[in-house]
Amino acid sequence: MALSIAMPTAQATDSNLVRDGVLNVCTGGDFPPMQYYENPGDEKLVGFEVDVVDAIAKQWNATTKYVVGDFKGLLPSLGAERCDLVASGILVTAERLKAYDAVPYFISNVVMVTAVNDEATKTPQDLSGKVLAIEAGTNYEKTAADLNAELTKAGKAPAEIQTYPSASGVIEQILVGRAAATITQDTTAAFRIQQMPGRLQVPYNYGGGETYGIYLRKGGDDRQQLVKAIEAMQASGEMATLLKKWNLPVTATDVKHDTN
Repeated sequence: MALSIAMPTAQATDSNLVRDGVLNVCTGGDFPPMQYYENPGDEKLVGFEVDVVDAIAKQWNATTKYVVGDFKGLLPSLGAERCDLVASGILVTAERLKAYDAVPYFISNVVMVTAVNDEATKTPQDLSGKVLAIEAGTNYEKTAADLNAELTKAGKAPAEIQTYPSASGVIEQILVGRAAATITQDTTAAFRIQQMPGRLQVPYNYGGGETYGIYLRKGGDDRQQLVKAIEAMQASGEMATLLKKWNLPVTATDVKHDTN
């Protein structure tokens, strides 16, 4: 996964979020391709979001230190000043914004994934009578249930929904031909396609989008500094280069940065 890419960078400035030359960032570290460990036992995180935050830190004449923890404890750790940013594929929600600031910067869509040689399954409606593999405990179970309600109402056979405990287990069912498709995020699909080139495809995008943000504590001009850093990456082409590196949609960071 490691790539060496020469990218233009914005002019370095200082930020109040940097402490002694270090930008402390809380993350879950388990959301490929956003942030994850490439191999068991690795100490260095990789991923699109890691590259983005590293580039922001560089603008601020700083290096990054990642504080890896359980997802539900990330924002409380920010509040307790154990870190100064949270970057972990975390959705921007009204509830979270009551206590923290955030800069929306990435939009992710739900997609349908099939085998690359499947020319008959182009839309969810094409799953009538076919097996749909879903990761258990995810919101995609509701998406699958809604699809079956729609198919039944139209007088068509529902999809046979089979659940599996992991995303990798779901993908395996498609690869061996036991399932026609799965429903997942475009980020996850991009990672799997990059892992297994020429075997998977995304024939359908649900649209709508969910917006991920980088969170920080309220107060001062810290948020505006973060907005400027992200906008500088957009303007320089650095963000587009990182999207390409991680096989993510080229429009994924075309996001308004306000939270109103």
